[in-house]
Amino acid sequence: MPNGMQILILWAILAGPENGLPQRNVRPVVSATDRDALVVAGLIRAQRRGRDVWLEATEKGWAFAQDHLDAPLPERAAAASVLQAWLTRLKTYLDARNLPLADLLSARPCVDLRAAYLAATGGALNQRLRLAALRAACRVDRGALDAALTAAHGRDGLHLSGSDNPPELTPEDHAAALDYKGERMHFVWIVQ
Repeated sequence: MPNGMQILILWAILAGPENGLPQRNVRPVVSATDRDALVVAGLIRAQRRGRDVWLEATEKGWAFAQDHLDAPLPERAAAASVLQAWLTRLKTYLDARNLPLADLLSARPCVDLRAAYLAATGGALNQRLRLAALRAACRVDRGALDAALTAAHGRDGLHLSGSDNPPELTPEDHAAALDYKGERMHFVWIVQ
């Protein structure tokens, strides 16, 4: 098992722009002892490129990192630069996929009501949509969806409504209903 400094070095290499970088650019500074220990463990490769030694993670190194995300790191200033490199890569990933950070880090899934609504209505706004259909399109637990709907009602063009015509309601509609301030809601509209 690598020591804390070697794990920090591995994280620094993984954060490199091409999943690797010249040894002289790694922070914390990589000693020959630490580099060789990581090579012997099969976690990195070291290749001479001109006057530099290129360090890159192996598949085993990536797997080790994933399995040891909670491994203790040394309490040094160099750890902050490694963290900053990872946060920069994380931001690039989230921005490229238009994902909120909460989707990645939250214990409760972030619910994209608009995307689920548009998926269920074939891309159309201002359509009365059964909550049963929205629940099927969202694929998140009921509590998360209910909380998102309750918070969004009356904002950003989203409105919940009940039914004035009880015969139109199916058993699925009754099962999917949301209790909003004592009133059963069966439909959702997004008008803008």
